[in-house]
Amino acid sequence: MTAADTADGWVASVRAELVGLVAPPSLDGTLRVDVTGAPGGDRTAHARFGGGRLTDVGPGPGEGPDATVALTFEDARAVLVGDLDPSVAFMQGRMKVAGDMGLVLDVLALAATDAARACRERVAARSAP
Repeated sequence: MTAADTADGWVASVRAELVGLVAPPSLDGTLRVDVTGAPGGDRTAHARFGGGRLTDVGPGPGEGPDATVALTFEDARAVLVGDLDPSVAFMQGRMKVAGDMGLVLDVLALAATDAARACRERVAARSAP
């Protein structure tokens, strides 16, 4: 299995678990996620929100992202398995942000919900070796 296969499997797991999470209706836009230092090279994915719902997660930057967050592979993995809270990564400067800060703050608020934490736990379980 290649790193690209693993990344594609991860994106599919995230899509299956997170699509449909409900947030405040103001959550709207596309977030690009850049992960540096991943096995096999850097990776980019996107998450699209509309009307307070996560409507899509997929590989690539998405169309016209409103904001971009960048993390190292190690930090992205730690966020996924629950060892690093996304808000802590942001506050410690381990998550770099560009673009619509309101969108990023709304996504961080969503990530702090019990429902989002439970989804991340299921994604981590699917991704375990």
